[in-house]
Amino acid sequence: MKEMPNTDIETQRSEACAAFVRFVRTLHLPRYDELPDIELYMDQMLTYIDDRLRPLLPADEKLLTSSMVNNYVKQKLIPTPSHKRYGREHVALLIFICLMKRTASMADIQRLFAIQETTYSTRRAYDFFCTAAEESLRALFCGETATHDLGEWTIGNRPGFAFSLQIEHADDLSPERRIVLSAATAIANKIYLEKCLELERFGNDEAH
Repeated sequence: MKEMPNTDIETQRSEACAAFVRFVRTLHLPRYDELPDIELYMDQMLTYIDDRLRPLLPADEKLLTSSMVNNYVKQKLIPTPSHKRYGREHVALLIFICLMKRTASMADIQRLFAIQETTYSTRRAYDFFCTAAEESLRALFCGETATHDLGEWTIGNRPGFAFSLQIEHADDLSPERRIVLSAATAIANKIYLEKCLELERFGNDEAH
């Protein structure tokens, strides 16, 4: 196959990068109270989660299947569904699992849930995580954050790209909050690495 001119490839890479940056700039993971207020059947739940997370992940990655969900129930990572229907808590936990399993083992995720259960409600922990993940991605891809509020904490207002959020008075963070921030940072950096490698390959497949 005829090779594409380097200028064309670079233009396409630049446009693809700019499009993803625009997506991250307005990224909003659904907060707990924004999750469906009716219980979902398996297929509905899988579609809902895939629609929200797919743009962040490689297109060929198997995000979540019914077999995975059933295994998570058996491992007691998520509660047993009521009459084969899944509520807000299930969806929130599964969104966290789908993002976190890419950087941590299931055993570690199980320990994270155990820590959460003794400290914060699922709603509070999940919402804190969503904000931390969104703003970590924006710090990496956009060089700025959309908010300076992270729960009761303040995100530092230092301009420019950062590989982790700068939290004011970070010495006062509880160990549990530090763990969640570390999880969000790991997820953001994983996505950043994947996107950089994807853009590096962009156009090469068409050129060969």
